[in-house]
Parts: sequence; structure tokens; C-alpha cells
Amino acid sequence: MEVSQVLIHFLAQLGVISLALTIFSLSRDHMQGRLSFTRRFANGILFGLTAVLLMHMPGELVDEFRFDLRIVPLAVVGLVSGPVGAAVAAFCASSARLWIGGAGASLGLLGIWITFGVACIGHLLVKRGSRASDIPVFGLLNAGVSFSFILIVPSEVREELIRDNVHLVLLLMNFAGTAIAASFVRLDENRREHARSNALHRQIVNALPDALNVKDLRGRFLLANQATAKLMGASNPAEMVGKSDFDYYRQGEAALFWAQEQQFIADPIPSVLEQQFERNGQTVYLRTVKAPYTDPDGALVGIVSHTSDVTEQKSLQAELIATQALLETAMTEMADGLALFDRDGRLLMWNRRYLEFFTYVDELSCYGRTLAELLTAGVLRGQISVPVDVAPMAWVEEEVERSQSAAQSELRLTDGRWVAKTTRPLSDGGWVTLYSDISEKKAAVHQLEHLATKDGLTDLYNRRTFDRELARAFQISRDSATDLSLLMIDVDYFKAYNDTYGHPAGDAVLQQVANVLQSACRTQVDVVARYGGEEFAIIIPGTSAEVSHDIAVRLSAAVRMLKIPHVGSPRGRVTISIGLASADDAAADCQHLLKRCDEALYAAKAAGRDKVRASSISPADDRPTGRVASASLRV
Repeated sequence: MEVSQVLIHFLAQLGVISLALTIFSLSRDHMQGRLSFTRRFANGILFGLTAVLLMHMPGELVDEFRFDLRIVPLAVVGLVSGPVGAAVAAFCASSARLWIGGAGASLGLLGIWITFGVACIGHLLVKRGSRASDIPVFGLLNAGVSFSFILIVPSEVREELIRDNVHLVLLLMNFAGTAIAASFVRLDENRREHARSNALHRQIVNALPDALNVKDLRGRFLLANQATAKLMGASNPAEMVGKSDFDYYRQGEAALFWAQEQQFIADPIPSVLEQQFERNGQTVYLRTVKAPYTDPDGALVGIVSHTSDVTEQKSLQAELIATQALLETAMTEMADGLALFDRDGRLLMWNRRYLEFFTYVDELSCYGRTLAELLTAGVLRGQISVPVDVAPMAWVEEEVERSQSAAQSELRLTDGRWVAKTTRPLSDGGWVTLYSDISEKKAAVHQLEHLATKDGLTDLYNRRTFDRELARAFQISRDSATDLSLLMIDVDYFKAYNDTYGHPAGDAVLQQVANVLQSACRTQVDVVARYGGEEFAIIIPGTSAEVSHDIAVRLSAAVRMLKIPHVGSPRGRVTISIGLASADDAAADCQHLLKRCDEALYAAKAAGRDKVRASSISPADDRPTGRVASASLRV
């Protein structure tokens, strides 16, 4: 046999062995803990079957002399499952060799059980502990099994095999196969040991009551414990990886922390810093110990921070100062409005900014009026907006209770401004309330919500919003037994358009197509989204497949009517292909519905593009005429 053929057979059999080792590794990851007798027995079956499979894919070195790597899995199983697994694997291989039969059956059985001995030796090497020499020693022992065959075959055969250097080929292939497999087992066990060690370290870190985290030199979190996540307002530590302070703090606060970190990077000496930020209307004070995080060469690669919450200590100090300066603060000019109420809720003191917020309050007669009376006057005069789902007087009562319990709230004035109300209780049972204009903040939040749900180019819903709305619409359709249709739209030959006219022109085409889709749909009912690239999707609740097909045909015609030139298209203008699917008993879930719609879109494109195809509608004519056929399209 040529060298290339020998190598091909060797690699093929090594691939089978690698597959068995991969299956073993995945099963070990899935079933944590010590190896039970049942799992050792199962591993023996796995590697035994691997040996049987290798017996059925031999290569022929010389005439009438075949080879395989069966002894590799039979030996390696001893490393992972001990004598129990090795015995089970040897029994499986022996049974298969007896069933195959032939003149070499007795030699094959002898080799299998000699390999069982090598597997037991390998098990002893594993129990003794890992050494660098274990893998080559184990490989040579197992390769010796194949080499021993040369010594026990008839002399005329042995002379021919030695003359053709078959003994060296067998020795080399079995040594290489065994060494590779044993190396895989050792690396896999090392990986698993590192994983266990990392899990233990993470448990220890997460058990710390104080925040502990590591950042890279760009301020991004590499590691954080549970206390850090709680402090930052994150749902879990994993969510924080790759993010920075700018994702959790206000811009000014995050910029201050960033500047402190840059100072530390310039002079990486362990130091103690005091920081503060606002969280849910409350000031949080931190004392942070920073230390350098270096690589094995000693180069600085990050910052280790151990942070303690000293808010309670600072709060006691701040309350003492606030009490002493309360009268002075109330009488000075402030950016925020201030009002002081006694334990019965009567207004005792206010500043100019408070009157600017609530212009209906008469400065000459407001003293002694209760908070309930002031709020009621604002509602009745139409200067305070009350949520539509709450009765005005009920809202007034709730707002008074929030003030008495020092709960924060927000007021919306009819002139469009938003006012945040922060209340701090006083020792005598009264409270002082600060009123802040958060109109710009509200506008920014609204803008962020818009950006989070809309596609920046087309102003349609983005993919994330589409996925959420599709799941919701599908569930409503199922619960209420109403129709639901889904359209998938693709701009034909769009890559050719971009290559010909340029990407700015391509963006303009997407915007024009998006305008056509949006204008043709119900604003408060249908969901029009940019699915990705040049693909769009439309969710049409309460609409049958036939009606949705007509809608799709009209959309296709509307895009053609734009008459956007496209020299890269056989039709000379920009066109779209549309796939349609409707929810029915065959749709197990919304993903199944989406898959059917995508298949219909593929069918429309395969039919020549500028077509409408549906998983439940097959057009009688390739031209989109709006006619509905009864047969189903099969793709």
C-alpha cells in the first residue's frame, strides 16, 4: 500500500477515536461528580464499540495483512474508567472479533487481552499522578502490542512483513494514535480541573460581602462578584463583563471614576479612594482599595478594586450637617424647589423655585395649607396631570402617603415639564421635599427607548423588538383563536445595487421601501420591522392568509411603482420578493411560523424574484395579480 493510502486510513481511524473521546468528554461535562460503576461500564461500552468500528475499517499494508487501531481505544479506556471499563471494552471487542472469525481470530483475541493489561497499567499510571514521561511510556507499551504480532505470526509471513517494514509502520501508527489519544485525555482532565478550580474561586469571590472586581486598562469589567452586581444595579455579575462605569452611572459620575482610574494607571501603587454616586435617588458612598493587576511578566493589564459601602456612616454625618443647615438651606436660592411640612402635612416653609414649579400656589396664603389641599388645587386648576387610570382624589391620597413614607415620586405638569420629588423625613415627624426638573432626563430616556426599539436607518422596529412582538402576537393568536399572518420581504439584487450605485444610494432605497411598507400597514396594529440587511418583516394580526396575500401583492406593486432604476436587475428597477406564512395548527410556535415564512421567501426568490409566495397559498400565475390559489406551495 502506498504511503498516502496508509496515512488516509490512519487519519480516518484516528478521526473515529477522536469522536469517541469527544463524546466521552461531553458526557463527563454533563454528568459531574465521581465516576460510578454504571458510568465506567458505559465508557467501556463506548470505547469497545469504537474498537469494533475500527475493526470494520482496516487498511491493507501488504497482501492479506490488514491493520487497524483497535488497541488505541481499548488501552485509553483504562485511563478514564480503570479496569472495569477496560474489561467491558475488551469483552465487546472480543465478541466482535469472534463473530468476524477468520484465520487471525486467535491472534486478534490475544492482542485484545494483552491491550487490556496495558489499559490496567495506564490506570496505575493515572493513580500514581501525572508525569511528563507517562504518555510516551504508555504509547510505547501499547505500540508494543502491535509489534508483538510480528513475533508470533508464521515465519514466512514475518519475514515478508519485516522486509516491507510493516513492523515499523504498525509501531509508529499505534504509538502515534495512543499518544494523541492519551494527550487528549490528559488535556481534557486538566481543563476540567481548571474549571473546578475557577468555580471554587468564583464561589469564594461571590461570597464576599464587599464588592470585588477587576477592570482592564480601558475601564471594562473583566470580573465582578455578586456584591459588585448588587452595588451597580446589574442583574448578575456575568452581565457586567465587557461593560464599564458609563453603563451604570451617570455621565459625570462615570467620568470622575474614569479619571481616578487613569491616575492610578499612571502611578499603579495600591491606594484608597472615596467615591460617591446617586442610585434610586439615594447617595451611595464607597471606600475603594485599588491594586494593580499584572501579567506574568509584571506588566500592568488591569485594576483590582475592593469596595466597601460606607453609605450608612456618611449618611449619619450628612444628616447631622443637614439638620444644622436646614433653615439656612431653605431660605437661600436653590436650583431645586424646597418645601418643609410638619407632621400633619402642613406647609411651613418654601423657596422661590417651589413657587416657580407650582405657579397656582399663592405665596401669601399657602402657609399652613396641607399637602393634600395643595395637590388638589393643582389638579383642579389643570396644572398637574394625573395618570388616566387613576381617580384624581385617589392619586392625591397616594401622593400624600408617598411623601409621609419618604418614597420618591414624579409629577407631570400640564406645561410638559416633569418634576422629581425627593422627600427626607425629619425627626419631629415632618418632612422636607426637594423638587427637581427632570424634563430633559425624561426626554433623553424617551429617546433612548426609541433608539432601543427602532432601526436607525429606516425608523422601523428593529430585530429585537420584532422577535418580542412576534412571540406576543403568536400567543395572542393562540389564546384568542384569531388569525395571524407574517410577511418576510427581501429587496431583490440589493448587493448588485450597492455595488453599482454605492451604499448611500442603497440606504436611500431601504428608506423608500420602508416608507412604502409602513404607509401600507395599520399604525397601531401591524408591526413593520427591519429584519436585517435588506430584509424586512411585517406582523399582521387578525388577518387571514388570503387577505395577507393580497396585501403582499399590493406591497410588491407599490415598490415597483417607485420606479427606482436598477441596472443590475433583469427588470431594470428595484423590486421585492415576499414570503408569507399564517399561524395555524401546523405552527407549533412562533419560530416554526418564522421558518415557514422564510422558506416561502426563499421560494419567491428561487422563482425569479419580484414574486409573492406563501406556505399556504400558491399563485396560479407568476405575475403578482392578487389571485389566491387553493394548493399549497412545497419548497
